[in-house]
Amino acid sequence: MNIKYTPFNSILLWALALLTVLMTTNIADAETLKPYLHKKTLDNGLTLLLKDVPGSKVATVQVWVKAGSIYEEPHEAGITHLIEHMIFKGTETLGPGELAGVIEENGGRINAYTSYEYTVYHATLSARHWATAMDVLTDALLHSVFDEEELEREKLVILEEIRMRNDRPAIKLYEQLMDTAYKKHSYRLPIIGTVESVSSFSRDDIKNYMAKHYRPDNFAVVVVGDLRFKPVLAQVEKLFGAMPREEMAEADLPVEPVQNSARVFSLEDDIKQSHMALAFPIPSFSDDDTPVIDVISDILGKGETSRLYNQLRNEKGLVYKIHTSAFTPKYSGLFEVSASLDGKKIAAALEAALEEIFKLKYVLVEDDELERVKVNLESDFIFNLERVEGQARILGSFEFLTGDPREDEYLEKVRAVSREDIQRVAQRYFSGRKITAGALAPKGNGLTLDHKVVTEAVKRAEQSAKDQIPSSLADNSYLSNVHRFVLDNGIRLLVREDKQVPTVAIRAVFPGGLKGETSASNGAFAFISDILPKGTEELGSRELALKIADMAGDISGFNGKNTFGLKAGFLAKYFQPGLKLVRDVMLQPAFDPEEVEKIRPERLNQLKMLEDSLPSLSFREFNRILFQGHPYGLDTHGSEEVLKQISAAELKRIYKQAAHPSRLVLTVAGHVKAEEVLEEVKALFGSWDDADLVEQNEEFLPPEAPATPNIFKIVKDKEQTHIIIGFMGASIDSHDRFALEVLETILSGQSGRLFRELRDKQSLAYSLSSFAMLGIDTGSFGIYIGTSPDKKEDAIQGAWQELYKLRQSPVSKEELEKAKNVIIGHYELGLQTHGSQAMEMALTETYNLGQDFGNRYIHEISQVTAADVTEAAQKYIQSGHYVLVTVGAE
Repeated sequence: MNIKYTPFNSILLWALALLTVLMTTNIADAETLKPYLHKKTLDNGLTLLLKDVPGSKVATVQVWVKAGSIYEEPHEAGITHLIEHMIFKGTETLGPGELAGVIEENGGRINAYTSYEYTVYHATLSARHWATAMDVLTDALLHSVFDEEELEREKLVILEEIRMRNDRPAIKLYEQLMDTAYKKHSYRLPIIGTVESVSSFSRDDIKNYMAKHYRPDNFAVVVVGDLRFKPVLAQVEKLFGAMPREEMAEADLPVEPVQNSARVFSLEDDIKQSHMALAFPIPSFSDDDTPVIDVISDILGKGETSRLYNQLRNEKGLVYKIHTSAFTPKYSGLFEVSASLDGKKIAAALEAALEEIFKLKYVLVEDDELERVKVNLESDFIFNLERVEGQARILGSFEFLTGDPREDEYLEKVRAVSREDIQRVAQRYFSGRKITAGALAPKGNGLTLDHKVVTEAVKRAEQSAKDQIPSSLADNSYLSNVHRFVLDNGIRLLVREDKQVPTVAIRAVFPGGLKGETSASNGAFAFISDILPKGTEELGSRELALKIADMAGDISGFNGKNTFGLKAGFLAKYFQPGLKLVRDVMLQPAFDPEEVEKIRPERLNQLKMLEDSLPSLSFREFNRILFQGHPYGLDTHGSEEVLKQISAAELKRIYKQAAHPSRLVLTVAGHVKAEEVLEEVKALFGSWDDADLVEQNEEFLPPEAPATPNIFKIVKDKEQTHIIIGFMGASIDSHDRFALEVLETILSGQSGRLFRELRDKQSLAYSLSSFAMLGIDTGSFGIYIGTSPDKKEDAIQGAWQELYKLRQSPVSKEELEKAKNVIIGHYELGLQTHGSQAMEMALTETYNLGQDFGNRYIHEISQVTAADVTEAAQKYIQSGHYVLVTVGAE
């Protein structure tokens, strides 16, 4: 017979510290929870769990009682454990030793143990004798006589056990750690009780305690083996069914207060070896973070490959032994570290241990280390299922601590633990303000651990852990694990390590696009984006395309209002040859005249298609009029005159003038290591220089808003009319952008004001939306309407009415919150792929927004008020300064 949660013994703690998972607590009344696993609650509240293991030939019968030391009153300390000792000391029909004899003569074994939350009585034997095991356990639980003489003898045994435990340094240290780490909760008290409490117990005390706790709604009979459900259920109902149901209130346990400062203790004893322990508060058995904590525990302190063992024992020689455990009971638990060491090294060992623990908060674990730990954790779990006792212990633990015996999700949760999960959980729980630290040293050696020593160790360890953050790691980056480098030639390289999916995205971004064009070169960068990936100086267009296809990759050009460049994507295993192709395309583009002539008619055809697309034509004319000679007034697709005449040589000249290393932002996102990417980029791009750089000093002043309404129309022989009402807007770095984006979202979408009022209620249009273009030094805001010619005037009037409402009346709280949620949700959803992440990093760097922009963006959007939206509406919706474009039928 024994006590569970013996200090720092991971074998004894495995059912809780290792096998932790959050399960639902509402279980259907169905008897079959999954194949071979059955659950039945009797009318009196007793729970039966049966797991059929065909072919096992053995069976275990366990009776779990919700009677652990935490449910004891102060004067009952240790009585639960005493009852566990007494339960096999004789019944009305069998004397002391005879209960065990019945099981043993059938080739089995019988025992019991007490924990903080429950007591378990168990017998394991051949499956054909399962009924005997159940009879014996039931007889012991329901018919023990608790003979006075046996009681006194057993009390003496436990008193000796208490003295023995006091002589064991590890147990003594553990009990003091629990008493210091917990101030209110009963976990602080030893399960075994005290000399005073155990000495005082009488037979009546036992009977009274059992009357309170040994009732059917506190029982779970767990049976695992080569058995069938119906006969087991029948036997349980026969033995336990007559017990009356007793409804009693849930025990009112003290709530452990939040710890906000370090707690320290120091002990001396007549020993030769010094010991150290420390702990941090962690959540309960059923918390979502617990599987992550299990993984952290193994990373830090399981076996010779663990970090603490390697650093403190192998590398620094500070300890002889060290390990960790995660105590995750029904209520708040502890992450514990214990070590045996030379007493003179306690302070140094404490600091070194904390440094390794704190490092998890700042530096992501390596993938191979994480994978190794998860595989070993899974292996331990599975090997514990080899015996029927292990399976029953898992079922009972989950049932008592979560209400659901199924452990299926545990391995899935462990397998899903990521490097980011480790860092997040470490940041949440490993705080120097929440540490409990203690030491047990030989008497008279003057070695103590006090608050000053612990405080200084925490401070130095925290700083040492921070110092190990790679200098390249972007501070407070929205996307996790982003590294930033600047090469000697000015290339800005950003790398995001994300090994969840074995793909890699590359983006090469230069300033350019419309902002780099004039009316004389309008369309050059659109042309360049097409011709750039059509061959290099060594590879023709088809040869390059085949090389890319052989790697199942993609390289293409892009062009926008402010930038142009290359996009590429590959499987991670092809990253190196893929990056080399990107380098060749960027530094050695062919600009083959034959390829140029193939692309020219395609680009001219796009202009024709634009003319046929009335919405696109409407926006082209709107931009031309609103931006009054600013590059944003040019057509992103280019002008027909330029596209007809521009030569391959001129395209190459414009590209060479724009594409220089000091202007390049190169980003990589995916299954890569930042330092390895840096070395690759140095090797491939390091010799590229700015020798022929031509400074681009031409600046454009932001255009003024139209002095008066500027109304423009294009008549087309079509069935529909397309309308744009637009105004000057905010720039990308303006604080107004956040309220303006919320305003635009309130108007847009099928549940937005425009759609709801003009289409659903009045049927004035079939297509309605709002837009906000954020440029570098200016922007635009407006609404688009697609309607029939006979409804045009009514649609325009209705649109103005909605715009005026925004100027005059605050938006509702519901509209505001919905719009903000939509914006934030779309932003987050838009960054799921490595390609979108690489482009986000590139643009925030190009626009000097910083890699923390995503955090600030979400914060600013969430802070927008109704008053901010009204203010933005009044500032940007100007009834005397707008552009109105109509294209289509009269």
